[in-house]
Amino acid sequence: MGQQLTSGISDDAPVTRLEFLLMFLLLALSGNPFFSQNLPLFISVLSLISLYYLLTHYNRTIYTRTLFIFVFFIGYEFMHAFMFDLDYKQTIIKLFLILLFSFTVVNILKSRFIPVFLYTMYVICIISFVFTVLCYIPGVGRGLYNLAAALFPLQKDFKNYSTPTLIVYTFLPEFFTGAFKYTRNAGIFWESGAFAVYLNIALYLKYYTKNIQTFSDLFDRQSTVFIIAMCSAASTMGILAMVLVITFYCFRLKSNVKYIGLFLIVTVSALAFTSFDFLGSKIEKQLSVSGESNNRFGSALMDLKDIEERPILGWSRRIEVLFGTTVSSSRTHRPNGLTNFIRNYGLLYFLVYFFLVYQSFKAIGKYYHGGSTGLALLGILLLWVVSFSEQIYDEAFLKGLLFLALVYLPVARQQVQNVKVKRKFSLN
Repeated sequence: MGQQLTSGISDDAPVTRLEFLLMFLLLALSGNPFFSQNLPLFISVLSLISLYYLLTHYNRTIYTRTLFIFVFFIGYEFMHAFMFDLDYKQTIIKLFLILLFSFTVVNILKSRFIPVFLYTMYVICIISFVFTVLCYIPGVGRGLYNLAAALFPLQKDFKNYSTPTLIVYTFLPEFFTGAFKYTRNAGIFWESGAFAVYLNIALYLKYYTKNIQTFSDLFDRQSTVFIIAMCSAASTMGILAMVLVITFYCFRLKSNVKYIGLFLIVTVSALAFTSFDFLGSKIEKQLSVSGESNNRFGSALMDLKDIEERPILGWSRRIEVLFGTTVSSSRTHRPNGLTNFIRNYGLLYFLVYFFLVYQSFKAIGKYYHGGSTGLALLGILLLWVVSFSEQIYDEAFLKGLLFLALVYLPVARQQVQNVKVKRKFSLN
């Protein structure tokens, strides 16, 4: 199936410059701090790509799933605006344009979306290695850090904190102030934890779309680069998620060598969690103060109490609804992305979002190797784990996951005859 042609280009063909640029823009829009702080400008400019795509494909057939995604997720914001008497005009416009750009990138790349994503993340990793090394060179690292702050100025948050970026790499301020003895690799994203989110998604999709037969198949060139980048990010939940993914795929190997591999994974993981302060000791410390702190565990407890009050429809994304203020502070900061997502939107939105993403993962599996419910569910579990400390579900790439079933399942139907064709209609 990996050899199917999409728009005349094989899935195995080299990534073109245009494809790389489209994916890089989608990822930058999803997590680069300069893009995020200037979101209205960038999403307006990128909407020109969406407009061009619509104008050149206005007579194409679309699936009812597409309209459902737009109507449900935009309609939900209208509902919250009505429920809580909020001025949501700008929010709704931004969300619509983000959804539209994600839809456009998915439909331009079609079944090449995953190969292009993997290649783009691979390039981002290689570039990040170079800059991470440069950070340790006296004078050079500091010079680049200052250059980033001057070229792409950022507003500081309520903690008086920001992460200077050169777009292709984001710097860790704590390393340059002396608070950290080592730098944490953030790639192009707002922090290393966010980089770890996308690295884990990349590693999962790499394994999911590959025919893994032996233990060494888990460590090909791309996968190894993703794993090294994950380690250089030094993200607690990122490492946990990576171990989960590697262990799961190792366990599925048919050879008895998998038991040796599992032993090595467990041993190395245990040593790492007892040796590095950002792993075992950090989790232990945060758990010990979870009842009185809004760290990722404390935030989860606070969010769960709020979820109990509005479990179905949520509190909306606006902090003034729950906290009675529009000013961000340590009181309103809840870093647990998973429980924050449920608190904001409720279980209805949560279940619909992940059902659609599950369908996308299932369609990808059917396209590459006939499908696996277990592997699709692993993708959902992975998103839950990595979002435990990062708020990611508003990002453009995560919205793009909603549309992937539209480009993978139609091709898979050519080989899987027992899959019913979804009802569709024409824009004509």
